[in-house]
Amino acid sequence: MMTVKLTAPIQTYMDSINGNDLTAIDRCMAVDVHVHDIGEKKHINGIEAVKKWRGGSNNEFQLKSEVTAVEENHGITAVTSITRGNFPGSPQIFYYHFSVEDGLITNIEIVPGKENV
Repeated sequence: MMTVKLTAPIQTYMDSINGNDLTAIDRCMAVDVHVHDIGEKKHINGIEAVKKWRGGSNNEFQLKSEVTAVEENHGITAVTSITRGNFPGSPQIFYYHFSVEDGLITNIEIVPGKENV
């Protein structure tokens, strides 16, 4: 397992996937956060909507995610992860693009990789 260094809010979010800890979202996201899940063709706006979406995804798919790379560029943190779970194509590479302001995530774009692991 590769060791990568994430900022606190991004680490909290990625850890919350593995533990399905929706209370962590309150600690790492802005109230008006926006998530664009390209694979599901969804835009999720606001922290309560994100918790509902994430909780449903984790319960349905039993997600486990391992961060494999991190890159900072122009204020965007790009995180590459391998996600396993009860979904077609598992395990799958996902690319997350995070924007963070004042210590909270304000935007995430989630892009499924074309390549499977």
